[in-house]
Amino acid sequence: MKDFIDAHCHLADDRIASNLAEEITEAKKVGITHFISSALCQKEIEWHQNSSFPGMFWSAGIHPYYDESVEQDFEMMIKLCNAKEIIAIGEIGLDNRKDNFDWQKKILLMQLDLAKNYDLPVVFHTVKQYYELEKILKNNFPKVRGFLHAFNASQEIFEKFKKYDLGFSLNAKTPKDEVILAIIKHGFYFFETDAPYMRPRVLNENFNHLKNLIWIVKQISQKTNTNLEILKERQFNNFCDMFG
Repeated sequence: MKDFIDAHCHLADDRIASNLAEEITEAKKVGITHFISSALCQKEIEWHQNSSFPGMFWSAGIHPYYDESVEQDFEMMIKLCNAKEIIAIGEIGLDNRKDNFDWQKKILLMQLDLAKNYDLPVVFHTVKQYYELEKILKNNFPKVRGFLHAFNASQEIFEKFKKYDLGFSLNAKTPKDEVILAIIKHGFYFFETDAPYMRPRVLNENFNHLKNLIWIVKQISQKTNTNLEILKERQFNNFCDMFG
């Protein structure tokens, strides 16, 4: 039987890391056995290097918004690629909440080039910069592969990005129902918690837990009238196709 995969979470965050064993145990109880964790800075990279367990995969990247992500981390990312410690570059991208677009674009291009050179997928973080991101990919890296983390945009933007070898990762903050349905019909999708961020507000928790991936997938199952097992199997196959 295929297992559920949390395509994007932050295991090094203190809210998860301080109680990691219980978080993983509770997730496994509901059928979540694999996790792709994102390292956003040197401290988190070191945590992942020292905290591996069966079912954990991880990526690393210089984030466009996270204050502890710095350009100096790029040398460490090269070492991670050489050592084949990470399965993807990310999360990287563009975020309009900071007024430093030129720096963000420079760092993004550097990391996209790194992903190309090492043939690694990319995990994209994008906040109100989808058109700029698509322009950068079209002009520089049209053969990029990976997925758009926490996709929550319009049908028009979905249509633009589905032309690339990019999946769409959905969490508790979903786009409009018609966009969700289009993504599920398209078939190239992932599910994520982004834990401890993006908590489902109706659950009334202090932060998002890894086990909540099941709640997220059930909501998508209901909205799209798609069997839970079908969603799980397709995501599992997408994971295998992308990461091996």
